[in-house]
Amino acid sequence: MAEPTFKLQGAKEIADMFGKLPKQIKQHNVWKALWRKIGKPALNEAQSNVPEKTGRLKNSLGFFTTRATKNFMGLYLGPRVKGAYKSGGKSGYYGAWIEYGNEVMFWGKGVGKAQKYMKPAWDNNKIQMTQNALKEATEIVARAIKRHEKRMQKYGRLGY
Repeated sequence: MAEPTFKLQGAKEIADMFGKLPKQIKQHNVWKALWRKIGKPALNEAQSNVPEKTGRLKNSLGFFTTRATKNFMGLYLGPRVKGAYKSGGKSGYYGAWIEYGNEVMFWGKGVGKAQKYMKPAWDNNKIQMTQNALKEATEIVARAIKRHEKRMQKYGRLGY
């Protein structure tokens, strides 16, 4: 198993805070909101680093989840290739070829030049992302509790 490349400051406190939320609030949604909030600067920088050709790769960059990420309370940041981005007009399927061009062998037909866009964005923002996590988590928990209380008033315990 791969070792994590960074240490989230206050991770135990965040997990405890999210664990104390009512059962009706889905844990995965709260974690997803946190990762989206603290990952926004990295996404913006990655979009600005993308080599501009058609703009498809830039538009396909974003956050997405899979079954595996739901189990581990996380999400991915990168080019999307499924769902609405399945068509050739919007797809970012070639994003890895641009990022790792000098390491991908294109089925023996040559090697492209790497034009890194995700790695520099991650390297420039990971410290800021980990430092802001605890503050952002408290704001997200406050919003989740407020939304939960509003629903409880409107629908009651059984109609949630």
